Amino acid sequence: MNHPGPHAYRPEVDGLRAVAVLAVVAFHAFPGAAHGGFAGVDVFFVISGFLISSIIFQDLKSGRFSFTGFYWRRVRRIFPALVLVLAACLGLGWLVLLPHEYARLGKHVVGGAGFVSNFALWRETGYFDVIAEKKPLLHLWSLAVEEQYYLLWPLMLFLFRSRLAQMLWMIGAVAALSFAVNIWLTFHSPTAAFFLPAGRFWELLAGSLLAYFQHYGRLPDAHSNAKATLGAAMIAAAFALLAAGRAFPGWWALLPVLGTVLLIWAGPAAWLNRRVLSQPALVFVGLISYPLYLWHWPLLSYARIVHGGEPPAALRLALCALSVLLAWLTYELIEKKVRFSKLPAMKRIAVPALAGSMAALGVAGVLALQSRLLPQSASLPFIREVSGAYNDWDYGGDRIILGDSGRAVLFVGDSHMQHYWPRIQKLLAEHTAPVHTVILKTSAGCAPMPGIERKGARCSEFVAQAFGLARQPEIDTVVIAASWVGFLHRRDYYRLGDPDQTPLELLTPQIEWVLQGFEAALAELTAAGKRVVLVLSSPRGNALNPKSVVERDGMTVHVRGALAPLPRSELAALTAPIDQRLRRIAAAVGASVVDPTEWLCTASLCPSTDEHGRPLYKDDSHLRASVARERFPAVDRYVYLR
Repeated sequence: MNHPGPHAYRPEVDGLRAVAVLAVVAFHAFPGAAHGGFAGVDVFFVISGFLISSIIFQDLKSGRFSFTGFYWRRVRRIFPALVLVLAACLGLGWLVLLPHEYARLGKHVVGGAGFVSNFALWRETGYFDVIAEKKPLLHLWSLAVEEQYYLLWPLMLFLFRSRLAQMLWMIGAVAALSFAVNIWLTFHSPTAAFFLPAGRFWELLAGSLLAYFQHYGRLPDAHSNAKATLGAAMIAAAFALLAAGRAFPGWWALLPVLGTVLLIWAGPAAWLNRRVLSQPALVFVGLISYPLYLWHWPLLSYARIVHGGEPPAALRLALCALSVLLAWLTYELIEKKVRFSKLPAMKRIAVPALAGSMAALGVAGVLALQSRLLPQSASLPFIREVSGAYNDWDYGGDRIILGDSGRAVLFVGDSHMQHYWPRIQKLLAEHTAPVHTVILKTSAGCAPMPGIERKGARCSEFVAQAFGLARQPEIDTVVIAASWVGFLHRRDYYRLGDPDQTPLELLTPQIEWVLQGFEAALAELTAAGKRVVLVLSSPRGNALNPKSVVERDGMTVHVRGALAPLPRSELAALTAPIDQRLRRIAAAVGASVVDPTEWLCTASLCPSTDEHGRPLYKDDSHLRASVARERFPAVDRYVYLR
C-alpha cells in the first residue's frame, strides 16, 4: 500500500468520515431527500475497524500493547462527548417529556452509558413502540455495536499475536460467519439484523482485515485511482439506491462497506483521496464527526417531539448548523483537553472521572426508568394520568390456558384482540363457573384476513397459522377481533405473492376478493360446526386519546383542557363502511356479531374518561387494561362453557 508508514496520519480518512457523518445528518434531517444516507454508519464501521485495528497491530508489533492502555484510550476518546450529550438529553427531557416518555429516556440513557443501546432498542420494537424519530438516543445503537466489538477484538488479536497466518484465517472466518448471520437475519428477523452485533461485526472486520494486510501482508499498490473511483462510486450508489424499504443490511451493505475498503486501500496518493477527501473543510468535519454524530440526532428528535411531528425545514437546517457548532465546541473545549492534555493531573484523573460521570448518568437513567426521577410535567395531575393510561397495557403474548374440558375457544386478532385479554384473564382467575380451554393467537398490526400481506411484516404466516389452528377439532368457538378501520385505511397491504407489492385499495370492487376470501374462511369454520364470533370495531378517534389535550409550548408542557366524549355519530361515520360489510359476512356464514360500542358507549356518546376524569383509553383506540378488565363483559359468554 502506498503509505508513508502504517501509523501515519491520513487526512483523507477524516475526509471520508466527514462524508459519512454528513450523509447520516442529511438523512436524519431530510429523509425524503437523502434516503440512503443511513449507509454512512456502515462507512463509519469500516473506518473504525481499520483505524483501531491498525493501532492494535502497531502496538503488538512493537511489544507495547496492553489491555489497560487500549481501554483507557477508548475511555478518553468516547466518554467526554458522550457524557455531555447524555446529560444534555436528560436535562432537555426533564423540560419537555411526559413521565412515561422520561422513563423510556431513562432506559435509553442506561443503554447508552452501558453501551447496550442496540439490545435495548431491538427488544422494545413492536406495535406500540414509539416511532424512531421520537427517541432522542436512538443513534447510540451504532456506538454500542462498536464498543461490543472492541470488548472482544483486542483479546482475539492478542491471542493470535505470534501466529500471523492463523490470525488471518481467524479474521476471515469470523467475518464470513458474521456476514452469513447478517444475510440470514435480514430475511428472517430484519430488526435483529439491523441492531445486533453478530450481523454487523463483519463491517468492522472488513476494516480490520485491511489493517492486517497493511501491517503484516501486502496488497497490490497499483491502480490506486481506479480503486478510489470505484470505491467512491459504490458509496455514492449506496446513498442513491438505498431506502427504508430495502432489506438492509443484507447484501446491500456490501456497497458502502466494500466502497470504503477500496477508498482506504487506494491510499493517500490516489487523486480522489488527495484532492477531494483531503480538503481542509472535509478534514475539519471529519475531526468533529464523532460529537457531530452524537449531537445532531437528539436535537432533531426533541424538535419532532415538541412540534408533535416534522418541524419546518428551516428549523431542521438550523438545528443541523447548531449541531456543527456544538460538535466543534465539544471537540475543542472538552475532547482535546481530555485526550491530548500534557498535564500529569489530567492524565491521572481523566479516566476515573469520566468513568464516575458515566456511572452517575447510568444511575440517573435507572432512577428515571423507575419513575423515581420525574420530569417537570409530572407536577400536573392530569399528565400523571396520561402516563398512567399509556402504561396500562397487559398482554404478555400468545398462550394456552387449560380449562375444565377439552373444548377450547380460540381468540384471534391483532392488538384489538389483545386489549380484551385482561377481561379474559380476570374470568379465568375468578373461575366462578366452568370455563373453556382458552387459546390466544394474535399479531399486533396484522389483520386476520387470508390472501394478503403487509409490507415489512409476516402477517400472512400468522393468518395461516391462526386459521389452521381454528380448524382443529378441539376448537369449538373462534372469536375474531381486529382494528378493522386501521386495516381499511392502511396503504401497505398487498396481495400475497405479488412481487411488486402493489398497495390494495380496500372496500373497492376490484379488491372484493379480499373480503370474499375472509368470508370463505369463516364459512369453512361454521360448516365444521364451530361457533364463529366477529367483534366489530371498538371506539376510536383522537378525542379518546389522552395525549390529545396535552400541548408542548416551547420548553413547557401544559394541558389544554378536559377530554371530551366522542360523538357516536362521528364514530359511526368512520366505522360503518367496514362494520356493515362484516355484518353481512357474519349473516352469510351464520356467525355471531359483537359490537363493542354497545358496551362502551351510550346512545349518543363514547366517553373518553370515567366518572373520576381518568382516561379510559391508552391511545386513540386501545382500551386500558384496567378498563377492559372491569368494563367489558362482552367476551364472558365465550370463556364460560355453554
